[in-house]
Amino acid sequence: MIKLIKYGTTNTYLIRGERGSLLFDTGWAGTLPAFCHAMGDLGEKVQDINYILISHYHPDHMGIAQKIADMGPVICAADLQKDFIHSSDRIFLRDKRAEFTPIKDEKIKYFALDRSRAFLSELGIDGEIYATPGHSDDSISLFLDSGELFVGDLNPLYELELHKGTEIETTWNRLLSLHPKKVYYGHAPAADLVFVEDVSRMYVTHPGVSVQGILDRIEIKGK
Repeated sequence: MIKLIKYGTTNTYLIRGERGSLLFDTGWAGTLPAFCHAMGDLGEKVQDINYILISHYHPDHMGIAQKIADMGPVICAADLQKDFIHSSDRIFLRDKRAEFTPIKDEKIKYFALDRSRAFLSELGIDGEIYATPGHSDDSISLFLDSGELFVGDLNPLYELELHKGTEIETTWNRLLSLHPKKVYYGHAPAADLVFVEDVSRMYVTHPGVSVQGILDRIEIKGK
């Protein structure tokens, strides 16, 4: 079961397995009341969340992670993210008005990426977590065996042509080899395979057309 928890500019996802649930990403500092309200609207309780997984430690994705963790859930992180956990602290600490609580290092549950499947299986979730650099060096993505892919702020697929020969293209090629059925972004609406295939086809048949032009043509086609 996947639920979008929409309460700000960052898409937060609640993923429920047979034995527990995982929160993928959080929002800016100060959005905890809105998050709790959005959870309540969906009939969910913060205390029922087992783990919080952050796609990358930029301020708009980890801002309320510790405040949520103080209510029961445990922050988990891939080993490769260890040196980035506090990379956004200085941004919040400069603003005395920010309702920010730094993450408590001693409470973090770390896992190795090559053991991520076993980690997820604790919750009854079938899937794997991958290192997906491009937007940031600490970026990770979650792929479920059922075909759902959560990529955080990795540049959207419809921009892929703009990133030929870059780390972003390499990362996307690896993820596409998993044959995802639906892509869940950190800020953009989720995209299914039909949309992805349409974008790819438009790049071939409409060379020179801007990204917005391609999206406009797809929108017109769907009407």
